[in-house]
Amino acid sequence: MPRKIALTLLVLAWLVTACGGPTPTSTVIVTEAPLPGDPAAYPSPLERVEAGNIPWYPAPGTPGAPAEDAIMTTGYEPQPSDAGLSQGEIFLELESSQIIILESFPIQVVAVVNGNLPDPCHLLRIQVTAADADNRIQIDIYSLVDPNTTCTTELQPFIANVPLGTYAGGQFSVYVNGELLGEFDS
Repeated sequence: MPRKIALTLLVLAWLVTACGGPTPTSTVIVTEAPLPGDPAAYPSPLERVEAGNIPWYPAPGTPGAPAEDAIMTTGYEPQPSDAGLSQGEIFLELESSQIIILESFPIQVVAVVNGNLPDPCHLLRIQVTAADADNRIQIDIYSLVDPNTTCTTELQPFIANVPLGTYAGGQFSVYVNGELLGEFDS
């Protein structure tokens, strides 16, 4: 009898865990959408804006834009304080990187990029360019470092989740620093 009760509890625990629902895979900040065609609503990607008012590139309604007014960020966007820093090396591991298509309609796409920074003093920066006329999405990944800082030489591994937006219809190619990461159909 105790064996039957233990088995029943195990099955119930499994069912409760399985029915817990999906876990979030990215941070989404919802803000009021700017009016279509209003260029003042979309500052340069290098211009600093207040949290909650961060625009998504490209503007809503263009390929690669998120659904409605959702905004996804990587946390590695260029910052105003980057002006005094020098660009450094980065060592990408594209063979262990991938494109993930989230189950949604329209589909949402995330690039998971692996690599190494040259040392702990380098800062990771990522810029995503919207799909061009040939449906190519460009991801530029680089590092920045203060040229006056001395640092121990020790590779610092990173895994960056890069939201690429929402897509409906078409075949897209994703390039990281000019190299093909992969393709997806939406």
